[in-house]
Amino acid sequence: MALEIKVYREITAYQSKVMLGMSWRQMACAALGLVLVGGTYGACIWAGQGDLGSWLAALLTMPFVAFGWIRPKGLPFERYAHYLWRYKWEPQRRLYAQDSSCPQRLRRKGRQMLFATKRSKNEAQSESLNSNSSDSNKRTRRRRKAKDVPRRKRNTSQQVLQYQALTDTGICVLGDGRYSVTLKLADIDYQLAPEDEQQVLVEQYAQFINSFDAGQSVQLTVLNRRVDRATLSRAVSFAPHGDGKDDYRWEYNDIINARLAGGRNNTMTDKYLTITVEADDFEHATTTLARIATEATAQLRAVGGCRAERVSGEERVRVLHEILRPGEPFRFTYSDLVGSTLTTKDYVAPWAIDFGASADSVTFVNEEDSYYQVLVLRELPSWLSDRLMKELSEINNELAISVHFRPLDHAEGLDLVKRQIAEMDMQRANELRKARKQGNGEESIPHELVASRDEAIELREQLESSNEKLFSTTIVVGVAGATREALSEAVEQVRVAGRKQSCTFETLRWMQEDGLNAVLPLGVCRLPIYRTLTTATVAVMVPFTTQELLDAGGRYYGVNAISKNLVVGSRSATMNGNAFILGTTGSGKSQFGKGEAFQTFLGTDDDIIIVDPEREYAPLGEAMGATTVEISAGSSACINPLHMERGVNTEDGSPIKLKAEFILSLCEVLIGGANGLTAPQRSIIDRCVTRIYGRFLQDKRAEPPTLGTLFEELRTQPEEEAHSVATALELYAAGSFNGFSQQTNVDTSNRVLIYDISQLGSDMKTFGMLVVLEQIWAQVQANRARGRRTWLYMDEFHLLFSNDYAGAYCQMIYKRARKYGLMPTGLTQNIEELLMSERARLMLANSDTLVLLNQTATDAATLQELFHWSDKHRSYFQNVAPGCGLLKMGVSMVPFDSRIATDTKLYKLYTTKFGEAA
Repeated sequence: MALEIKVYREITAYQSKVMLGMSWRQMACAALGLVLVGGTYGACIWAGQGDLGSWLAALLTMPFVAFGWIRPKGLPFERYAHYLWRYKWEPQRRLYAQDSSCPQRLRRKGRQMLFATKRSKNEAQSESLNSNSSDSNKRTRRRRKAKDVPRRKRNTSQQVLQYQALTDTGICVLGDGRYSVTLKLADIDYQLAPEDEQQVLVEQYAQFINSFDAGQSVQLTVLNRRVDRATLSRAVSFAPHGDGKDDYRWEYNDIINARLAGGRNNTMTDKYLTITVEADDFEHATTTLARIATEATAQLRAVGGCRAERVSGEERVRVLHEILRPGEPFRFTYSDLVGSTLTTKDYVAPWAIDFGASADSVTFVNEEDSYYQVLVLRELPSWLSDRLMKELSEINNELAISVHFRPLDHAEGLDLVKRQIAEMDMQRANELRKARKQGNGEESIPHELVASRDEAIELREQLESSNEKLFSTTIVVGVAGATREALSEAVEQVRVAGRKQSCTFETLRWMQEDGLNAVLPLGVCRLPIYRTLTTATVAVMVPFTTQELLDAGGRYYGVNAISKNLVVGSRSATMNGNAFILGTTGSGKSQFGKGEAFQTFLGTDDDIIIVDPEREYAPLGEAMGATTVEISAGSSACINPLHMERGVNTEDGSPIKLKAEFILSLCEVLIGGANGLTAPQRSIIDRCVTRIYGRFLQDKRAEPPTLGTLFEELRTQPEEEAHSVATALELYAAGSFNGFSQQTNVDTSNRVLIYDISQLGSDMKTFGMLVVLEQIWAQVQANRARGRRTWLYMDEFHLLFSNDYAGAYCQMIYKRARKYGLMPTGLTQNIEELLMSERARLMLANSDTLVLLNQTATDAATLQELFHWSDKHRSYFQNVAPGCGLLKMGVSMVPFDSRIATDTKLYKLYTTKFGEAA
């Protein structure tokens, strides 16, 4: 259900009636018109020209009627006529101006455009000049040259842009002591939030808006920009490597291209906030804008964690370039301006801007002509919904929505309302007096006056009882089209989206130049059209819509279940790369993990390590050419849990101390029992470990210790507890389970390793996983030294939390993973068992990536409570199809659909269904 806010009538629109239902302005026009028209008509009658007098009277009446009664777009007639005058009498085709410092590519295009535009005119002038004498010809040329140069300077495409300079720090000099800076806003999880949380977010956004003072102005811009579908496809697709795996890459590319055909994947939505201040000079403006931008960034963080970052000058130029020169490559850097007289305008202005072809639109003349039309939202409904911005931003077309709001001081706004109420009270008293003379009551007072007065009183009470302000607000939408037909279609889409919310968008006829500048994220709005709105009404136009995830260099995770756009995420771009993939049996948990691992293999040189407790990764391992290490009692592969490299360098403390902690954990798992090791036993084991590693480090020819070495050392200790520990350890050191008491013989040179622990008995599985993790951690340390990233996938992750020490080891890995370049991923279907561990809960809460596939009702409720999610969030990971769920990556929360066709090689590689597995 949409959130709606009451919109009060425009407080400045009501005009008090003085006499005969006319305002002061209308009375003045009527009086002047009566004198002039009556005098003219009387003079004509006196001269015997009655018919002429009638015609003159009619003609002279028209201006007075226009000035007194006609208000196009709610403006006084003379203000609107000013735009008509400019349109009719000023040049409307603005050509690109260039000088000798202009780069060659710009000069060449400029010459072509100039020649194409002026060719016919020059030919006509040439014929005229040839018919005159030589002296006259020279004088004419001199006069024309002196006349045309200043006009060319005034009427160029660069001069259309209403700013003076744009610095590399991102500060825009607007003129008249005004300066602006722009912030780029990240989207937040607004649409998935419950209604009460949405209301809280709107209130937080209202507090942010209310923090601006009089004299400052804010422009909110939501920019839809088209991205070439082929360019987007290349950005997320896999390039062939010629390594025998290209069939899989092509199949992935086919899947991605098929998904690109749906949704609005070629339309990206960016959000900008431009803050404008008044300052005496540039230095003062720089200080003020830096402070306001910092404060705004902090305040926006309170609005659902919205991230805002200040936009550089080059980025602001890029945004202008995308709007004014659509489809052209962006090749600007501030170093291009060094040693030249060029400005940023020379790199963003089209070769020509034509306002004359149509009074309702603009033509941008570039490599390919494009068309632009600016609409204004002047009349708002009585109740405004928070869905207006969402409806507009979801239009699959290039457009820009700009909302300018300029705050009035609280006292100033209240005085304005009180003055209007006072005028209405005076008129009400006059109307009531007239009604009583005629024997009528209050019901005869004009309804417009009663309704306007009641709403004004309500507005006054709201301002007096809260800290809300009044804002002078202008809402414009700029729509782009490659052809006039495409433009008309896009404009109609905007009108339809507005009508859904009872909003009517009007064309800015003859006002497109000021409208264009109001759309651009410069902080400029010279349009005289505005509405006076309260803080709550401005805040309900929240720019936050559906969250998308499209990270450069990321993995493909399917499509957004809401917008159908691609979901491409980069775990390396988050605060930490830790991840969990949770789902019931058959939910697509393994397929999701395998898909990410295989994409990492196909697209990077990173190392991949998989812990496979069910031998379900064998087909994938074969496709990747992985080295599979089978860990079992009868396996030839051995891993020595006590292995240590000489000269190992660690930032986390003494290597012997760290190894002692790990061996204590192993002994807890192996012989600790339900009550764990006693304090004497722990002390004895620690002593023995220190001694055997001391001898190993002293003798450079000695092999690393093993469980057998520890067993023999325990037997030499005098304490009875040492003998009991040795006896308990004998089964694993010299008995039938001595597979982990040998020297390590596993080759770890392959970039893909799979540790198959499916043949370990249930009693040894936790121990085996712990030993494997110690081996993996040693490899992660080695990879870090070589500058290689490591991806780790641990299936049946809940097994590690059946023992507190094993759980602590996992927690250690997750804590230290980021600075070691490790991307650990835990996969499990036993959510309830996992969440019984407080360690696991903390690891879940601190992981930046969570993949929630279908959950049981109990698990879904537990996860919802743990993360404080809404019922709408929960609906995306309960009772959903396999391969569908909710992805949390960083601050983004995206419902996804990662299903792939069952007749593909990739599906057969990933599936674990009986009878389908490869």
